[in-house]
Formats: sequence, structure tokens, C-alpha cells
Amino acid sequence: MCRFRAKTAEEGGKGMYRFGAKKRVMIVALCLLSTLLSVQAFAGGAGETAGSNHFTLYYPEMTTPINLDGVVTQEVMKASGIVWDKVEIGTGADVTQQVNLKLAGGALSDAITMSGGNVLWALLINQKKLIPLDKYFNDPTNYPNLAKIDKRTIDFWRASDGHIYFVPVQYEPVLEEPSAWQGNCMGLWVRDDTLTMAGTTSDGIKTLSGFESYLTKLNGMTDSKGRKIIPLSLGGENFAGLYLVMSMFGVVGGTQGGWNELADGTVVQDYQTAGFKQAWQWLNKMYRGGMLDQETPTQKNDLYLEKLNSLRYAALLFGGWDFPNAYVAKEHGIDSATTYATLAKQGFPEDWYNPTYLPHDPGVKLAQFANYNPFGGNGTGVTTSCKNPDKLMKGLDWMQTQEAYRLMEWGPESLGNFTLNNGVAEQHNDSFLSLNFWGGTTPMKNVTEKGFWWWKNVASVGLTHIPFLEPPWGTNGGVYQAEQINHEQGVFGLISKANRIRPVVGGAVEKYTPVQNDIRLQYYAKMMMAATSSDFDAAYNAFKNEMQVRGHDAETIAEFNGLYRNYSNTPAGKITITIRRYIPRNVFGDGPVIVGR
Repeated sequence: MCRFRAKTAEEGGKGMYRFGAKKRVMIVALCLLSTLLSVQAFAGGAGETAGSNHFTLYYPEMTTPINLDGVVTQEVMKASGIVWDKVEIGTGADVTQQVNLKLAGGALSDAITMSGGNVLWALLINQKKLIPLDKYFNDPTNYPNLAKIDKRTIDFWRASDGHIYFVPVQYEPVLEEPSAWQGNCMGLWVRDDTLTMAGTTSDGIKTLSGFESYLTKLNGMTDSKGRKIIPLSLGGENFAGLYLVMSMFGVVGGTQGGWNELADGTVVQDYQTAGFKQAWQWLNKMYRGGMLDQETPTQKNDLYLEKLNSLRYAALLFGGWDFPNAYVAKEHGIDSATTYATLAKQGFPEDWYNPTYLPHDPGVKLAQFANYNPFGGNGTGVTTSCKNPDKLMKGLDWMQTQEAYRLMEWGPESLGNFTLNNGVAEQHNDSFLSLNFWGGTTPMKNVTEKGFWWWKNVASVGLTHIPFLEPPWGTNGGVYQAEQINHEQGVFGLISKANRIRPVVGGAVEKYTPVQNDIRLQYYAKMMMAATSSDFDAAYNAFKNEMQVRGHDAETIAEFNGLYRNYSNTPAGKITITIRRYIPRNVFGDGPVIVGR
């Protein structure tokens, strides 16, 4: 502080410095300024210390805004020790363009959340916009929860330079003990009454010939309510269920293709296998014969859903979601609260859709299409703009705990959405699903206002080993059965190496894949609708030529094989998992059961 006292005339004298009035005013002013600057410096220092737990977040793939004043968000920030001053979300437009604009503007947030497989991570790494986070996963003293993450999960997400640049989100805490419910309910679903109408059973349609016979017999028939039956659906728009037909012929493929590993360790695109042409010949045969929905090549999803919910289809080759049993239940006056166990005991309605085995010829090994990915979906990285990465990572460390998951899912216990008894969470639907919290006519509005659930996309562990009291499943229990069938058929497994490859930014795969996808959709329709076998061959040959010339497939295949070989030699490419057990879910119970142990 500046200490100043003007000398009086009596104190002054010969040889003493005497101040005039004007000079005294100037010195007072200077001292006041000095004092003010000192106070500001002190306040700034204090503010810097107090504000060191304040951060900003960018989540370009998210379009639902979050209310930072929401009660749950406030509790998450308090418990984690980090305060989010600003959360910027995406616009719904091209994410690459959004991120490039941010980079051009030089205004990156302290943290960024994106899907783990997004090629933009490589872009950010190449431009040195991210901090390597390796040390935080190897420091159990200061970051115990990050250090507990299985090193195979860390290896899975390592960049090509050997570093890990983001915290995985919603990974399996115990890789050998995943949930028995992964959501892989895709496959063949068949309406019970149509089997009877065709004079067969679910066992009778396990072979391709048996399935064809079933579809042929239904062609032109109507059900007991006078609805014209469409024998087979391939799902919604853009040939949604194509990957299932490809699997029937031993090929990994789909709307956007797929990579198939050969015996010599190389990989080829689906259309370079014999099974690809056979699959399309079969689809063309089904289409020409009237067994396959005639609007498949052109329909939009809303038209498909209209037919699905009108119970027009006999058999469905689709992803398992939007399945029509809710409409079957409604037709039969079955209460939505009816448990699956009760429904099974009293008998399913005759027009109920049940999952069954995917048909294929003897000697054909079904291709895997149901993937187990225990390594998480999103990732949250720390940018070089962050002034206090240690503090931010401390907050992300806390968000890996069971306490954090419960808080982000239900909010604080005082809200009444759940009760914790001996480490087991019991959800109270009367509060959690009420109009005041999750429910209401615009549920996402409530989610936004309360600020819950959303944070699990930024940082959390998976639910599998978090004990909770699960009520018995309702009428959607068939989806669980479908996944079990996929296990039995051998089409369920760890996500393949080919599906883990992240394209090089600016490389041939990234550049030409969109072009190839356009070619596929164009020629898929032509192959399906071909009037004769010769027309089909002409469309198939033109397709292959287009992929070669316009799709530059030689370049993409060569580059992808190089990436595949390199990846196979990395720690991530050598990951193996041997499942000890699948944590069961309460699908067939009569009452609540503790799961997650």
C-alpha cells in the first residue's frame, strides 16, 4: 500500500522538500491508483484461484440444449468440483464443417465431447489442439477412477501416435462381464398366425428353401381382419435390413457395405464376395415374385412405419426397434403395464410377432452383424485452451463413480426419483416419470430444464455393474429374446477389427466412401427391380464398373488394407476378451429383481 502524508509548513524548512498543493493532489492520485491496481491484482489472483474450476464445453454432435441452472446440473457441478460456465452444442448441420469453423475462429472450448470413432479426433490431434491424457489413467492416487479403467479400453481408443486423447464414456467396467442386454435385437421377426396360415412352424423356416416356401404361400392372402398381407419387409428406407440378408449368404454388408476378412488376412468389400451377388439374386427373386414389399426400393420411413403399425407384414428383416407388438397389444386390449411374464403365461395373441432364427442354407456360416462394443461410445477430450486440465480431469474422474451415475440418471435422492438401499438404487416411477420430471407432453423439455441424463454422455461408466432394482419388463420382452437368438446363431460378437478402423482424414476411404454409398443406393434399386435375369446381370456389372471408375475402389481398398494391417499390429488390434458371464436382466420375472451384480 502507498503510505503518504503531506508535510506541513511548520515541518518544512531549509533543505526539506516542500510540496505544493498541486503536487500533493497528483501524488495522492498516484497513490490511489497504485492502491487500486494492487487491489485489482489481488482480486484477480483470488479470482483466478477461485475461477480455476470454471470450464467451457463443446459438444457438436448434440442438438438438445442444456440448462446450466437445472437442479441436477447444479448438483453434478457441486459434486464434481467443476463448474461449466458455457456448454455449446451443435446446429444439426455437418459436424465436420462446424468443427472446422471453430478451428478457423480459434475459439475452442476447454473440453470437447464427440463420438469416439469420429475422424475429427485425428484432425484435432494433428493440429495439436488436444492434450495427451495418458498420465491421468496411470495415477491411482490422484485419479483413482480413471486409473481403474481397463487398460484394454484405453488401448482401444489410443491414437496412431500411441497417446490417448479423451476419456471414454459409458464403457463396460468389467469387460468379461457385460450386460445380457446389449440392444442387439435385429434379425427375423415373424407373426405367429402367418406360420399357421402357411402350414409351417418356426423350425420350418430355418432354411432358405423353407423360408421361401412360407413367403410364397402367403403371397396374395389376407389375415383374419381382412388386411392384405405383405409377406416380407426389409425394414425402412434405404434397404435398412439388407445386412441381415447379406448375413444369410455369409457376407458382412449392408446399405453402406462392409469389409470381409479373407483367409490370407486381407479384407475386401462385400461386393467382391460370391455371397453378395447371390444375396441380391435372392432379393430380386423375392421382389419379382411379389413376396418382398414392392415399395422397398423407394419408400421413406414414414410409409414403412404406416404399414408396420397397420400390421401388414408377415415377416420382418429389420433392426428390432419400432417393432409392432405395441399395436398388436392395443388391438387386443392388453394394458401397457402388463409384464412379459404375465403375457407369456396367458398366451400371446395369435398375430404376435416373435423373433426367430435367420434362415440360411446348410454349409453357409452366417456373418456376424450383432456387435458387442464394451469400450464406450463417446469421448471427452481436453483442449490446449484449458488453463487447468488437472482440475478438469479431477471432475471427470469423479464422474466415473456409481454415485455420479445415479445423480446424472435420477438427480439427488431428495427429489424422490430413487431411493438407495444398501447400495441398490430403486427408481420411483411416480416421481421420475411424472409430468414434473421426465414425463409430460414434451419430455425433452423437462430433461433440458432439469439438466439430468445429458451429463452421462459427457462422462460416465456403463450401467452394467451399478446395482439397481429392475422391475419386470413389459410387452417388449421379445427384444431380449432376439438378442439371445443372435448369441445362439453365432452372429453376436466383439466388434470386428474392420469396424474399428478410423479413416485417415483426407484419405481415399474418407473421400470416396460417400460416392460409393450413392452408387450403392442407385444400383441396389436397379438390381432389386430387374425384370429378368439378364437385366439383373447388366445392373450388377454396371454397379461393379461404377465402383471401380467413379468410386475409386482400388484406391480405397488398398488404403483400407494398409490401415487394417497397421491396426492389427497395435495393442488395440490384439485385444481379446473371453466372456465369463452375462449379467442377466429382469425380463421374465413377476416382480422387481436386483440386477447389476
